[in-house]
Amino acid sequence: MISIYLIITALATTALGKGSFECSFSEPTGDQQCFGAVGQPLLFHLPTTADTNMKLTKDDKYMILKVDKNQIVSLNKEYVNQSENVTPGTLNLGNAMKRHSGDYMLEEFGSNGTLVKKINVHLEIRVPASKPDVSQTCLSPEQMSVSCSSDGEGVEFILTLDGQLLIRSRDHSLSPADMQSLTGSTAEQNKSSISNITISLHGQLTGNLMCNVQNNVSRDQTVIHLKSCKDLSSPIPVVTVAVIASAVILLLLVALWFGIRNHHRKSRSTTGPTTINGSHCEDEIVYTDVRVIRDMKKT
Repeated sequence: MISIYLIITALATTALGKGSFECSFSEPTGDQQCFGAVGQPLLFHLPTTADTNMKLTKDDKYMILKVDKNQIVSLNKEYVNQSENVTPGTLNLGNAMKRHSGDYMLEEFGSNGTLVKKINVHLEIRVPASKPDVSQTCLSPEQMSVSCSSDGEGVEFILTLDGQLLIRSRDHSLSPADMQSLTGSTAEQNKSSISNITISLHGQLTGNLMCNVQNNVSRDQTVIHLKSCKDLSSPIPVVTVAVIASAVILLLLVALWFGIRNHHRKSRSTTGPTTINGSHCEDEIVYTDVRVIRDMKKT
């Protein structure tokens, strides 16, 4: 049976990772799993059997600690930078970092060199879940969408409305049909990332909406009051405002062009050729010289 030994010395109401994380290597032989939070103290509990030798390795290639008859013989300063961090039964690794993740093996030997105990511990260092950000968007008087987002690793989301479960991100038994029977809506989840979840609800629902986020090293929550969409006016999207503004500017430019064109035409008509009044024209007289030639026949 795989046992999980995760001891938290200080537990705050908003997060699991506010105290130190401790992994036990003093239990009976077997495989164990342990979690730690980035930036939080990490402790290893070691056997305290007298007159024994032990060796702690990581990923089958890094020697972390070697003890002969309760005396430190070898210490990997990359993981434990000070020998003072090693006390009887405790190995203090300082603030947990990603490089601490891996498979650890503790081997304990008797005075005659025979293997007495071997313990394997898989350690995962994760980023704690941040305080969730919750938002409500009215799509219409009959439909709204609610989103909850949080940074962290392996984050699980739980959304409730006045204590009634709406959706749980890792609860695969909750189908869209179940969701619709509860709230008259459908649920959608971003499958590519568990750092965000969005659900669609009826626009007239009201109450206290709570978003809980948690992973193996932390938990947090945010509560907002859900308002009816008939009381809210959905803000005009920025893109829509930009399109409307562009259209207005275009219309103004077209109107300005037509105005300038008409003004130019009127100016040309007032400065055109002057019409000559016929009363000022002098009469022209054309004189024609007509000569008559007679053919005189002699008699």
